[in-house]
Amino acid sequence: MKTTQILTLIAFCIFFVVEASSQEVEYQAKEYIAEDGTIYWNKALPLYLRVSPYPDGQGHLVSSKNLSYTNPMYLDTEGVNYIRTRYAVNKETQKIITPKVEVLMPIVADGSGPNSVISFKNAQSSRSGGTQYYGPNLVVGITTSDKLSGVSLLKYKVDVTAFADYTSELNVNTEGPHSISFYGVDNVGNKETTQTSSFVVDLTPPEVTHNINGFADGNVIAAPSKIYFTSSDALSGVDRIMYRFDDEEYKRYNGSDVRFSYLSDGEHVLEYYAVDEVGNQTGIFVFDLYFDKTAPMTASDILGDRFVVNKKVYFSGRTKMKLTAVDNKIGVKEIRYSIDGSAFEVYDQPFYLPSVPGEHTIRYYSQDRLENRPSGSESYKHNINLVFLDLSGPSISHRINGDGFRAGGFQYISPRTEIQLVGRDPESGLQYMTYSIDGDAAEQVYSEPFTINTTGEHKIELFAYDNVNNRNVGSTTVYVDATPPNIFQNFSTRSVGNEDGLDVYPPYVTVFLAATDDIVGNDRIYYSINGGSERLFTKPISALKRNTVYNFSVRAIDMVGNESTAQFKFKTANN
Repeated sequence: MKTTQILTLIAFCIFFVVEASSQEVEYQAKEYIAEDGTIYWNKALPLYLRVSPYPDGQGHLVSSKNLSYTNPMYLDTEGVNYIRTRYAVNKETQKIITPKVEVLMPIVADGSGPNSVISFKNAQSSRSGGTQYYGPNLVVGITTSDKLSGVSLLKYKVDVTAFADYTSELNVNTEGPHSISFYGVDNVGNKETTQTSSFVVDLTPPEVTHNINGFADGNVIAAPSKIYFTSSDALSGVDRIMYRFDDEEYKRYNGSDVRFSYLSDGEHVLEYYAVDEVGNQTGIFVFDLYFDKTAPMTASDILGDRFVVNKKVYFSGRTKMKLTAVDNKIGVKEIRYSIDGSAFEVYDQPFYLPSVPGEHTIRYYSQDRLENRPSGSESYKHNINLVFLDLSGPSISHRINGDGFRAGGFQYISPRTEIQLVGRDPESGLQYMTYSIDGDAAEQVYSEPFTINTTGEHKIELFAYDNVNNRNVGSTTVYVDATPPNIFQNFSTRSVGNEDGLDVYPPYVTVFLAATDDIVGNDRIYYSINGGSERLFTKPISALKRNTVYNFSVRAIDMVGNESTAQFKFKTANN
């Protein structure tokens, strides 16, 4: 007779020791019953199986024929293991239920510790030489999971502190090297191997400075000079240096000397900063500079007798030359001069010009304290003579540019024709020219060719002045024709009718075109028929088609380019 039997699993736990650092705790292997009743068993624990007919009885150990593997026994499979009977029996009738169901009593074996992962966020990172670097605002998080019995606790320690329970993310905001050790323990006492993550927190921006390679005096820098930057960082290293002049976009420094010869002469601002590999940025450094790429201006002055004409200077033997230089910023260092190709020497006071008759050349230049100097030297030429006398004024003439012709002693022009004045003075040189039209008392200063728009005869008076104010006078007369020709047409026969307001002519009619001009006469006539291409009129127009409307466009041009147009329309008869 079958009786109800209750299988009672009674576990006897043993302890084991996990070797770790002095700060780590030894965790006992144990069993764990979850809220849903699932039994989790540490695989390192022995398992004793007892049977008893009573819920609270001591029971009897169950063993197999092979006593070597029972009492205790160990679970072999990670995960679910089963104690089972073949068929389920009804507790009341003690008969096998139908349909037949196998009775499975699971025990979950867990022999593996949790798996923990560390993460870093909110900070820029870099790696160099096997070392991991993080920047400001570093937040460290640790997560852990267990596939079977679940996580019981998670421990961590920072640097040399004792292990503590992990409850929330860690803010690591102290500069220098750090290490975080951590491990998890599951609900049956399995501990994962302690993991350690080492890194360096870098909170300090780099050091950066600028250097001048070339000529400089304080913040005044010469044109050939260049700027370079140096930067260092004690931890993660320098990532980049950024710089700009004035309001330009920032540029990345590539390690070469920075040329700035493209800048204009004058005041400028250099701004720069450096960033390390984890994002620490220096403040913006500002260097106010004056870019001096202009050489001093050197002027010469003649002390004594002189007369300047046609780029030659005439002196007496008592004449001296004085040199003066000014610089826009840093100041003049020295003036040098050379006479007739001799070696340049330093100027310190006015000097006598050569007294030997003939032409002489004095070259001179100056340089400032940054050694800016002109690309060449200026020169002065002089000739030893006492007097040069200029008594005659310049020659003056005119040119007609554009439409015009001469006939019967008249120069005919159009309103578009330009009158150009031409003057020349071989001695002191031409200073300026003026002109007056039709007796106007006020002279007009000539600067460019001019025109006259009014039809009729006009008298133009011309005046030229040299550099010692000698004056010469000329005149010319022009006749301006501003009126275009008059166009008219004739037919070889009279019209034979009118249709739709158009005169009708027989198809054999011949068309004659003509133009008259009251002043210069007509030059040529062009015509087009019914929008066709324009033709030069050279002979009467005939051989017209029957029953066709003809629309003539006529253009006449006179001898000075004045132009008029006309149109007329007619129709040819059908027969």
